Amino acid sequence: MKIAFDLRRIKNLGIGRYMKCLIEAILAQEPHGDYLLILPPGGEDMIEAGSSRAEIITPKLKYYSIREQIQLPRILREHKVDLLHAPHFMLPLVRPCPSVVTIHDVIGLVWKEDLQSRIGRVYYRWMISAAVRLADRIITDSKFSKDDIVRCLGVDREKVKVIYPGISPDFQRVTDHIQLENIRTKYRIENEYIVYAGIYKPRKNHAALLRAFQRFLSSDGHANLVLVGPLKEGEQELRRLADELGISKKVIFAGFVNDSELRALYSAAKVYACPSLYEGFGFTVLEAMACGIPVVSAGETSLPEVAGDGALYANPGNPEEFAQALHDVFTNASLRSGLIEKGRKNLLRFSWANTARETLGVYQDALRVSLLKSRLGPSSAATNPDKSVESN
Repeated sequence: MKIAFDLRRIKNLGIGRYMKCLIEAILAQEPHGDYLLILPPGGEDMIEAGSSRAEIITPKLKYYSIREQIQLPRILREHKVDLLHAPHFMLPLVRPCPSVVTIHDVIGLVWKEDLQSRIGRVYYRWMISAAVRLADRIITDSKFSKDDIVRCLGVDREKVKVIYPGISPDFQRVTDHIQLENIRTKYRIENEYIVYAGIYKPRKNHAALLRAFQRFLSSDGHANLVLVGPLKEGEQELRRLADELGISKKVIFAGFVNDSELRALYSAAKVYACPSLYEGFGFTVLEAMACGIPVVSAGETSLPEVAGDGALYANPGNPEEFAQALHDVFTNASLRSGLIEKGRKNLLRFSWANTARETLGVYQDALRVSLLKSRLGPSSAATNPDKSVESN
């Protein structure tokens, strides 16, 4: 069986990490398989293929373009592909082979602030609706996301498989004191600190964290808050809010950092704070746990499912409540060590090897479904789903 992976968005932050880790885990688990990796120009070295039989191509195909709708099917035919996996939700409308699509969430449907353009929202809904209709099987990251996909897109639950992603082995606690001191020096972190990593979106709720941090400082004035990630147009707004709250000298805007620096920033922190209102999975919570720091999190959407009992939950909409949770973890050594240990155990649920194994199983299911459709017709196959697929 020859499997093609559409990896043209591998340079994007969140989806790119998922693509890289998943494909490398599949290649390691089934190195003798036949693979076609469709990467963006300049992305030839972004996947470590090892000794696997993986062919790499880098066509100049812009995402969401008419040209990709013509060229992708042609590529699949020319390379005699048996199955296409799109780890993002775009599928060509005409495909010469069965397909699997990963839909991480439906944020564009339920959190409209993420897509402020009305045209963008219409196009998003059309593309994601087409993907769930056309795919033979759908993978998603959490039970929460599965429920959202079924509710928002009217998908048969049997068609959607929950497969938890793993955590990159690169994320481990940094113990090198020189590296930890260097990261503090680089970002001028003078005190013990709370860290939050995430891009700027209203649902990420940076503003609520700033308000909670202001309350936190009233009981512990010797602390910093470090915001990690590309905030772009949101940075000016957040800096203005920090000024209004009188905490600007305590808040550090680190911006985009590489993985090496991110590990160090996690490891040197006293607490990881996640005030997000919507996450399809929540990688950063697990990354923080992997780096050995306790987590204070909102109890929204997929976060309790992913963080389990490895986090202390509080309502970020209530600044006093969230600040109190931060203070409790920041100052209580016993609570901190208990959360760190629970976080370490929680991580055992997430393994890229397991993700790869379950994903390969979905490929087999998709091939069976496609064969059933060809024999009985699409409508008959839809009413007779393969019951061997576990409904999570």
